[in-house]
Amino acid sequence: MDTLFVNLLVTWALVGLIWTIQLVHYPSFHFIASDDFLAFHQHHTSSITLIVMPLMLVELGLAVYLAQQYQWQMDYLIPLITVLLIWLSTFLIQVPLHNALGVEKDTEAIRRLVQTNWIRTILWTVKGIWVGYYFYWSRFF
Repeated sequence: MDTLFVNLLVTWALVGLIWTIQLVHYPSFHFIASDDFLAFHQHHTSSITLIVMPLMLVELGLAVYLAQQYQWQMDYLIPLITVLLIWLSTFLIQVPLHNALGVEKDTEAIRRLVQTNWIRTILWTVKGIWVGYYFYWSRFF
């Protein structure tokens, strides 16, 4: 299978996943009873990690590989920079918020998680559009 096509598939899998998390899953944290929240959050973090981490690792590998293959051209460097920004947001903002939520239900931490997750949602969406455009553009023009 073509590397550009695999990159497109992985990117759009993550775009769909982040929009589901942003609009459905993270806001639902508010509706989980405090007594059930820690078990719920533990289930969420362990389950979502099994889905997201392999995709994010593949995405990072593909972004580095494609940028290097195409001699660091801007068309391929921008997706790599986007992926790096997503990783920074994930590990500097969202993971610490999840760590706090792993201790207790905190409505302010949930609010900040929903609010700051827009960073990743927007970045992945922009990357998805960018990768889709260049995949299509490179194939047909």
